[in-house]
Amino acid sequence: MPSTNDLQNQANKEDLIAELVDFFLASNMTVEGAQLSTYKPPPAIINNGFGDSRPRYPHVVGLDSAHQRIAFGLVRPDRESLDSEDSLTEYNVFLDHNAEKGSAASIVYVLLPPSLLHEFTGLITHYVHRDYWHRILPVSSRRIA
Repeated sequence: MPSTNDLQNQANKEDLIAELVDFFLASNMTVEGAQLSTYKPPPAIINNGFGDSRPRYPHVVGLDSAHQRIAFGLVRPDRESLDSEDSLTEYNVFLDHNAEKGSAASIVYVLLPPSLLHEFTGLITHYVHRDYWHRILPVSSRRIA
């Protein structure tokens, strides 16, 4: 049986995923899937050898039709979730997706607290290949400080 804390954390995560969905829609992207009951689940994205090599599931997936590319969304509610082994694998898997397509390569949006923006930027420049830096963009959450 899940604890009260587990249920609260799940509710908070769903609120943050909903905020990311709202960001996608406000940015004129189509939401194709989200880890919310009101959307179909996002598909598994093949992992070409990063971390544990398991496929990864974004929190949100959509289409940025202005740039003809797939957009992935991830939620990082706290410092611990920014650079966990699983998070680093996810960044690389989603950034590697369609990387050969140049300007139509997939893009990744990461919803996080405004207080972690600077740290996130440093983390990305340290752990992610520089060719991908322009395709991983922080989204400042309005719901978490």
